[in-house]
Formats: sequence, C-alpha cells, structure tokens
Amino acid sequence: MMVRDEFRLIRHKSAEAIDHKVPGASSARKMLGVLLCYTPEKPHWTVAELGARLDASISTTYRYVALLREVGLLQPAGENAYRLSERVVVLARAAQRGRSSLEEISLDVLTRIRDATDETVLIARRQHDHAYCVERVESRQPVRLQFDRGQPMALHRGAMSRVLLANAPRAERDTYLAAIRNSLSDRIAALLTPDKLDEVARSGYTQAFEEIDVGIWGAAAAITVDEHTVAALGVAGPIYRLDEAKRERIIKKVCDGAREISEKLRGVA
Repeated sequence: MMVRDEFRLIRHKSAEAIDHKVPGASSARKMLGVLLCYTPEKPHWTVAELGARLDASISTTYRYVALLREVGLLQPAGENAYRLSERVVVLARAAQRGRSSLEEISLDVLTRIRDATDETVLIARRQHDHAYCVERVESRQPVRLQFDRGQPMALHRGAMSRVLLANAPRAERDTYLAAIRNSLSDRIAALLTPDKLDEVARSGYTQAFEEIDVGIWGAAAAITVDEHTVAALGVAGPIYRLDEAKRERIIKKVCDGAREISEKLRGVA
C-alpha cells in the first residue's frame, strides 16, 4: 500500500474508533486487556492481579487466562503467576517486519539529529486517544525517558502528544478534551485551550517543560502527508544540560527534520 493511502486508512480507522466501540465485545476487550497488562517492568502476573487491574472477577479472569493459554499466548511462571509465551515473540517479530515506510524513512533523520544534539530522538503516531512511540534513537548520554516503543502516551501531556492533538480533526480534539478536562492541572489546562492548540497547529511545533518526566524538556514538530499530520518528530533531554540557546538549536533541527521526513514520505507516495 502506498504511504498516502496508508495514512488515509489510519485516519479513517482512528476517527471511527473514537466514535464507536465494537458492540458486544466487552469480554473480548477484557481478554485482550490481559495481554496488554504485560510490560518489561512487570513480566509476571497472577490471576488475582490481572482481575484487579481489569476490574474482573477471579472466575472470569481465570477463564481469560485459560483461553490465552489454550492458544499459546500465556504460560505458567511459578507461584500462580503467568508470563507471555514465546509465541508472542513471533508476533513481535511480525510487527517489526511489518513496520511502515515512516519508520524506515525516518531512521537516518533521527540518527543525524541524535548525533548533532546527543539527545534522544523519537517518532510518535496517534491512534485513537493516545500517542505511541514507534521509533527512537537513544542519546549516548545517560538518561531514562518514559518513551518506550509501543507505549501509549496521553495526548495532552508532552510535546509530541500535543502536536498530534493540536492537528487532530476539531471534533475529535474537542471530544477528547471534554473527557479529560476535569482531571487537568491549571498548568496543563492553560496549554490546551483552543487558541493555544490552534497556534501549535499553525506553527507546526511546540515544546514542553517537565510534563511527563521531572527535569525533562522536549520539542516536537508535525510530520505531514497531503497537509495531514501523520506523526510527530521529537527530541527529549534533561533541562539541566539544555540552556535556552541549545533548546533553540534543537527546535530548529526538529522542525527541519520533520519537513525532511514529510518530503520523503511525499516522494514515495
């Protein structure tokens, strides 16, 4: 599928999923939620822990676990716990093989920006009401960032997420903000007014100070195809080593890099 068609399909499905959940799929959704509980930080879960996380009864959770064991996605890990099976590794490899042109085209740009700034450089996409990191090139300096590949990030926190939210269709943007407005701090709410988000959409970039991790600054710019934002390119690093002059240089490199990736995507579409 060509890049332009791919992103049209993503936008269509994303908008569709925001407005409608698949009817009659509550049980299936929770069973899939069992798999989504597993992370590198917590690779083992007991049935009781899974039930508590999913707000499901122990008997129901046992049934979910039994079905996932039956198809080979979970296996026992001792002390009444379960872990993902090696079959999931095959799925992960399939996901890696199926990576889109975006990641392939972006990698050399990300590497060049990392080499020039020595900070971590990332690509994020929006799906429904989250942003997901789909590619990253690590800083060679020690710092731990909460931007692992595939990890969902709220659309209202951080530079990459805000770029994606600002460029979402207005109805989807308004629906998302209405749902989370009461949970926002005054500081974050001030960044998410219609005027502020419209300004981000017009300029194509933004920056964030300590919105996701304490002591971390980030900048991000929109990657576009046919005037639609399909992803965000971002840089993140510790504030203590990024004075104003360095931040300005990084913002320029991020904006230039996002334009370069956009042009490459148009070239293969």
